[in-house]
Amino acid sequence: MKNRNLIFLLLFTFFFYFLTSEIMGQSSGGMTTARGSWGGRKETVPSGPMYTGNGGSNIRLAVLAPEVKGNIPDYLPLYIQGLLNNNIKKFSAIYLIDRQNLNSLIAEQNLAASGRFSDKDFVSIGNIINAQYFLFGTVQRLSGNRYSLQLYVTEASTAAVRASFMKDGTSAQFEENGTIINEATAELLEQLGIQLTAAGKQALLAGNTITALAEAGLAKGITAQETGAEVRALFNFAQAYFFDPSQIDALSRLSALSTGISGGTISQQIADDMQKQKRWLEVFKETAKFYNEHPPFEIIFDPTLIPIRESNFTNYTADLAMRIALNPSEAGFNALNTLLDGLEKTGRRSAWGFSNWPLTDITPKTAGTVLFNGKQTFNCKVNVSLLNDKNKTISTNTITLSTKISSSPSRVTIPDSVIGTVNFLNLKEEDLRGGLTIVITAVNGIQASKLNAGYMKIETGDLEKKYMEWEASTLLAQAQKEEAARLVKAQKEKEEADRAWQDQWKREQAAVKSKQAIRKAVPWIIGGAVVAGLIFLFVTPNENVSVH
Repeated sequence: MKNRNLIFLLLFTFFFYFLTSEIMGQSSGGMTTARGSWGGRKETVPSGPMYTGNGGSNIRLAVLAPEVKGNIPDYLPLYIQGLLNNNIKKFSAIYLIDRQNLNSLIAEQNLAASGRFSDKDFVSIGNIINAQYFLFGTVQRLSGNRYSLQLYVTEASTAAVRASFMKDGTSAQFEENGTIINEATAELLEQLGIQLTAAGKQALLAGNTITALAEAGLAKGITAQETGAEVRALFNFAQAYFFDPSQIDALSRLSALSTGISGGTISQQIADDMQKQKRWLEVFKETAKFYNEHPPFEIIFDPTLIPIRESNFTNYTADLAMRIALNPSEAGFNALNTLLDGLEKTGRRSAWGFSNWPLTDITPKTAGTVLFNGKQTFNCKVNVSLLNDKNKTISTNTITLSTKISSSPSRVTIPDSVIGTVNFLNLKEEDLRGGLTIVITAVNGIQASKLNAGYMKIETGDLEKKYMEWEASTLLAQAQKEEAARLVKAQKEKEEADRAWQDQWKREQAAVKSKQAIRKAVPWIIGGAVVAGLIFLFVTPNENVSVH
């Protein structure tokens, strides 16, 4: 009996230590969790030195958008240019020529109209911007969704090739987290004599989805603006800045474009009033489509799992939970309000029947113009899976985060953030050994494989403190709501009591007045009766008198 008790005590002690070390992440083999990844996988965050030596600080480099061959997305060359710039800036000390100024210079000088640069062009541009080297190349569509990328680094003065890269890949390898472009950066830097540290090379090759999506948004915005699609450009710049707030180029372009649109210039070139109205209808449809495909919200989930209750030492199971939040995009809602400002500036909003846009139907009702399906609440359904170190799904759950959306005639109010908890129940002890990974598998029915297209920004973060603050504010708001309801009820009861008292007082006053009127009337009634009687006596003939 003693031996049995001793064995049970040892098992209990081992399991308790396992839970407090593995689940709370305090052991040396603590949980591996998501860090800035769309699907919840761990994504490398650069830390420490990325390169050795001077990192190429003596190099002045101009990165050009690659030449296009074949049918490819129109924004892809600018996206490749932007991601190359971003990578080189982050993983080396090379001095980069400002991309916006470089592209403006090329346009002003009317160079390379065909997309192809000559040696003379390189010398000309190099002299103007004082660049020692140029990074340029071609991106070509092969077949299906496969592309070929060729890049070269040449000396500006001699056009001699100093570094080169060639590789084929799928569109996903180009656009999702820039795998091909990351590989190109690593090889070109190495050929230029820049030695990355092991951590630097690992981080560069792993890529960063958020950075890639921000660059894609910026490139799409620039392309849209160049073709006159200023509304699409506005949304893409807003999305790029939302994904990466350090994206100064996106912010400056967003600010400049917002100023123009909010001033009502979106239709100033159209003289006919009916044509202006039709143009705004197109804007409404474009806006609704963009926000349906890219809701102006982000999801943040906390990779630190927390125990819900004491572990079950009979069945050797545990219940864990994770925090998850839905935050609005300030940039996204500001872009929407920029359109409303522009609409107001036309002075024709009411006359055109657009008074209730964007949250309710316009007049006459037009399909595809209302945002968020015309609902005053945005619901975000998130599917979450918990994987162990063997990539086995050990639990799944779903949560719906909802926030209210409201608007005045001229503004859409930025919604409140909401936060919730996803529970993973009855997890077996054998599944908890090693690391655990949280994976966002779908959002509003959009599968994880398609989330990388930029449907919604998804990141990790510490939400425990925020959850406590949110819970406290929610309880306070609820208490204030209940107190307000109590005061309203008390005021209503008081008003009803006052009305009842006033009614009673009026009835009593009426009774008093009635009694007073009766008192005043009684003498008159009695007097009148006496007078009437006397008159009757004197006027009526005496029957006892006889006439002879």
